[in-house]
Amino acid sequence: MTSTISSTNTAVSLPGLIASLHATVDAIVAADPSGESLDELAGAIEQLHVIARKVDAAEMRLLGGYDAAGGAQIAGHRTTGDWLATTTGITSPAAGWRVHTARALRDDLPETATALGRGQISLEHVRAIRGARRVLGEDYAGIEATVAGIAAQHTAADLRTILEVIIQQYRPEVHDDLAEHDRARRRVDLSPGLDNTWILNGLLDAATGEALAAAFDVYAAPTGPDDTRSPGQRRADALAEIAGRAADTTDRPTGTGHVTITVTPDQLNTGLGVRWPSGLLMSRVEVAEHTCTAKVSLVVGLTTDQVHWQPLAVGFAQRYATKAQRAALAVRDGNGCIHPGCIVPAHRCIAHHIRPWAAGGPTDLPNLVLVCHYHHRRIHHGKLHITQTPTGAYTTTDRPPPDTG
Repeated sequence: MTSTISSTNTAVSLPGLIASLHATVDAIVAADPSGESLDELAGAIEQLHVIARKVDAAEMRLLGGYDAAGGAQIAGHRTTGDWLATTTGITSPAAGWRVHTARALRDDLPETATALGRGQISLEHVRAIRGARRVLGEDYAGIEATVAGIAAQHTAADLRTILEVIIQQYRPEVHDDLAEHDRARRRVDLSPGLDNTWILNGLLDAATGEALAAAFDVYAAPTGPDDTRSPGQRRADALAEIAGRAADTTDRPTGTGHVTITVTPDQLNTGLGVRWPSGLLMSRVEVAEHTCTAKVSLVVGLTTDQVHWQPLAVGFAQRYATKAQRAALAVRDGNGCIHPGCIVPAHRCIAHHIRPWAAGGPTDLPNLVLVCHYHHRRIHHGKLHITQTPTGAYTTTDRPPPDTG
């Protein structure tokens, strides 16, 4: 049976509409753009994008109907995605995504489907919206109309940023888990190439990317007007310098890349809504982790005699332990991370606040311990806890200390 679509005066078959659309598009493809003004070309391009979104909406609606009727199985295919991949030649993952998107628009996202049908949003907007819907579940229905309106006024990239904030507000614990999931994807591959070269490839989590970008600000900066290296060459040379400094135990690096994070007192307390300089949203764990090492102000040391001063008790003026404090910690904590069996040396460790700085914990020796980056993150995730042994030494355990309050 031939499908028909009713209009004001006539009922037009779906194949007839598709044939008419083919003819119209063919005519546009054959048109000579040289005879049009720049304004006409710009307007035509803009309208074609709107039309393309409407075509996407039409495909999603038809695909959703075909899927609901079991058309793929009747045609001998295992799934609708398999049928779509075989019929159109697109990859199986892309076909599967389109089928799942069609189902979501059909069953769960009516306001989003309407906005797509009007050409106000694109499938990239829908991809971001579907991600938020999966996280928020049934709660998303209450904000769908609002989000669809926001999406129509913003790019897909901006929408993802807005939705990330919404997710963190509605489900902060889920946002933290998503951040850890993204971090779990991190990797760096280094392998010998041809002609005495190495091939470097990888994917970094937000925190590592920000830190490396900040280091590049220092080590990859041009040396002067006569520096003719390309930005890529300067970054490669910066990696060589950073690696060389790390390998040279006689000369610790003095230049550091500094990441400035701006927070309000409320954000410092809740860990919500804090952003990296690039605009990416920090998880609460990242906020807690980086407040251990972010220097927020200068501090005047305590004079121990007429010649030397050792700032071993800097209180609340500064979060970052001084060199003298780190030296004292290295002696007290066994010259390395306090976690049992960890071999990371003191110079690669973080001076961690036992009582968080944001909660009033001073940057004084009794409130500091040395932990490596790996165990530091596990402490902030609540998977490790700092305790004192009978001898007074600090260590970590997977059991929280007893509540003495």
